[in-house]
Amino acid sequence: MDLLRNFLTVAVVLSLSSVVPATPVDTAWDLVYAVESRNGQLFLDLMSESLCKQIETRIEQIKELAETDPGLIEEFLLNTGLSITVYDLQLMTSSDFVSTVLENTNLPPLGNVVSEEASLNGRNAAVVFEWSSGYSLNMQMIWEESSWKVTGSSILARVF
Repeated sequence: MDLLRNFLTVAVVLSLSSVVPATPVDTAWDLVYAVESRNGQLFLDLMSESLCKQIETRIEQIKELAETDPGLIEEFLLNTGLSITVYDLQLMTSSDFVSTVLENTNLPPLGNVVSEEASLNGRNAAVVFEWSSGYSLNMQMIWEESSWKVTGSSILARVF
């Protein structure tokens, strides 16, 4: 009987811990891990619905332009350092494209983050990470669909 009770206690604790929503700092760490691991799908999953739509719309515009003016897009891809061809681009999903873009995005070593600062204002949050080198990363978030989603970041300006 004790074994069954212990098993049920562990099961309840585990299920309760999986329900606890992430904090803005947790979401910020997820974002830097997505960048570091070049995980385009995780990166997109962390974006707010409107920001994700904006990113996907830009990717579709690039694809459409590749059909009408492949030379221009080849030059764009070459100038941005993306190691893909116009043909590759047409076959890519949004998450594939984001993963490729993230290959050219470098952050200082994550182990060198010296401070995390978060501020909350209702359904909005701001998080700042600072590295020992002086580099900092700002992220703005909104509580959306029962989790914190990124609405803006200094890294987005460099990536997209």
